[in-house]
Amino acid sequence: MPALTHLIEFEIPAEWVDYNNHLNDAYHAVAFSQAGDVFMERIGLGPEGRQTTGRTIYTLALVIRYLAEAKLGERIAISIQVLETDRKRVRYWLEARRVGDNELVSTSEQVLICVDQTGERPRAADFPPNVGAALQAVAASHTDLAIPLEAGQGLALRRRSTSSVTP
Repeated sequence: MPALTHLIEFEIPAEWVDYNNHLNDAYHAVAFSQAGDVFMERIGLGPEGRQTTGRTIYTLALVIRYLAEAKLGERIAISIQVLETDRKRVRYWLEARRVGDNELVSTSEQVLICVDQTGERPRAADFPPNVGAALQAVAASHTDLAIPLEAGQGLALRRRSTSSVTP
């Protein structure tokens, strides 16, 4: 059975817990960012790959959804699903689950772009060949996974037509 790719596992430290006694919203973003760094390392754009190629990634968009409380000392595991990729961009889905009961705590959908930093100014560029191949391989391993219902949905309080305005 196909599964998301495991990236990291961590225990929630005291400095990440807020006044509601659960993982602060900003630290969900930190944890997802750290998981993304692990993924970049795995596909060849870690520190060595960035140094060698002059390529890096910039985040173009991200959405985080908070689904369940996570408290001090609990262990959280983050996994990734590559939703789509092209020569310069990747869109992926991250899930943070509580270790033990496997409850989904939060999700993050992100779009990143490859950037060449070797010129006068950073500019969008193709992924280095080895990175593109690694991304394609991960994406291929995820093709049998269901696309999460929330993926690509953006944010809205409610849907409305442009012809009607509700106070």
